[in-house]
Amino acid sequence: MRICFYPGCSYASTAGYKESTEAVCQKLGIELVVIPDWNCCGATVMFGENKLRATALAARHFALTQAMGFEEIVTGCNACYATLGKAARLLNEDAELFIKTKDVLQALGLTLDRIPKIRHLFEILTKAMPDAPSERYRSLSVGAYYGCQLTRPHQFLDKGGYPEILETFLERIGFAVTDHSARTQCCGASHAVIYKDECRNLSARIIREISDKGAQIITTICPLCQFNLDQAQTGDLTPRIPVTYFTQLAGLALGLSATSLGMNKLLVSAEKVISRP
Repeated sequence: MRICFYPGCSYASTAGYKESTEAVCQKLGIELVVIPDWNCCGATVMFGENKLRATALAARHFALTQAMGFEEIVTGCNACYATLGKAARLLNEDAELFIKTKDVLQALGLTLDRIPKIRHLFEILTKAMPDAPSERYRSLSVGAYYGCQLTRPHQFLDKGGYPEILETFLERIGFAVTDHSARTQCCGASHAVIYKDECRNLSARIIREISDKGAQIITTICPLCQFNLDQAQTGDLTPRIPVTYFTQLAGLALGLSATSLGMNKLLVSAEKVISRP
């Protein structure tokens, strides 16, 4: 299986997302065909600055995808998924914007005739992963954390405020799941850069809720969510609980080593949790 993959800016600099994604995809026979010369999608803030520029920034990847012969773009970042999806919806709904965007891209030597479908990496791996490939982690209790952008405002993958797709996936591949109320609370996202203290409190609230409900490990779908929750665990603000990517847990279920999945890059080590009998 070959997929057109948009990595996004945070993919390669995260705590094992790149390593675990590539290792799991290789194990499952999925070829990641990276969009050549990709650029930042603009994240969610760009639309507030200039609608046409924001749309064209994202749509440049639509033109590159078209040139590659693909009909879909897959990304592993919630912000990228939301941004590319928003640009696709705007272009499909606004004929005038589509024409203006095509003109911008044409000036760059690119052609855009159709809008690709935007998909999240989670969708791909959910379908590709076998059921419970290992029972080793059946007693490992995981708190699933979605962040606030995956299912809101558009609920294409699951319910906006109370999604369950990640919990269902984790149980299916051999993990226990801890129910909690923080699954879609905001961690502060990119505001953590300029409002560090305020966002640390947001992340600490999420961590405490998941830990208090009995989870031994947290797993998330978003690179920025993982970073914010992981780095917030300093001082006395929070209990210390490992924050992993869903791809890392999928890799463990498939029998891959923690090192090959980049789990040695986590700020809060997961070694004791995943190595217990």
